[in-house]
Amino acid sequence: MARDEAGHDDGNAFTRFFDRVDRALTPAFESPRMAPEEPDDRSQSGEKPCPLCGHPMFEHRIDESTSNVLLECPTDERLPEPAATAPLNEFGMPASEERLAKLKRNDHA
Repeated sequence: MARDEAGHDDGNAFTRFFDRVDRALTPAFESPRMAPEEPDDRSQSGEKPCPLCGHPMFEHRIDESTSNVLLECPTDERLPEPAATAPLNEFGMPASEERLAKLKRNDHA
C-alpha cells in the first residue's frame, strides 16, 4: 500500500517506458509542416514552351482524371531529340560512368 502511494500516478514502469518511446518517436511519424499555399500563378507557367512540341503551355490540356496525369499537346509536331551517340543502359538512358567503365573492360578482354 505504501508502495502504491509513493509510485507514479501515470501507470507502472512498463506503461511509462512505452509512453517515453511514443513521445520520442512521434516527431518522426508526424507529417511535416507545410508552408502556406501561395495563389496559383498560371500566367508565368502558361508562357513557358512545352518541352515536347515547343508550343506555349496554355494551349495544352492536362488530363488528371486518372492516376497517370496526361499532357495532351495541341499538335503532332515534336521537337527533335538530341542525337545520342554514347552507349545506353537497359532502359534507353545514357549509361553511367560505372557502366561505361565495365563496357570498356569487356571490350579489352
